[in-house]
Amino acid sequence: MESRVTMNFLRFLIVPLFAAALLLTGFEVYSVSVVTAAQKERSAHSKKPTKFHYVCPMHEKVTSKKPGSCPKCKMELVKKPIPEEPAQ
Repeated sequence: MESRVTMNFLRFLIVPLFAAALLLTGFEVYSVSVVTAAQKERSAHSKKPTKFHYVCPMHEKVTSKKPGSCPKCKMELVKKPIPEEPAQ
């Protein structure tokens, strides 16, 4: 009789503990990550392709969409990113 009581005690103690352990480990493995609006905004901006133009190092007003040389001083144009205006 005592072994049967012990067996019931172990069954009612170990089974819920084992189930809880499985649920907790499964929760960590299969948890869904939460993405905030700020993270979406950051990721959206970082994925935009940066636009470039070519500028003369001596004459900042001389720009081109293609590489080449400056018509004024014949220096090679340098690739620079176009500064983006912040969205409002």
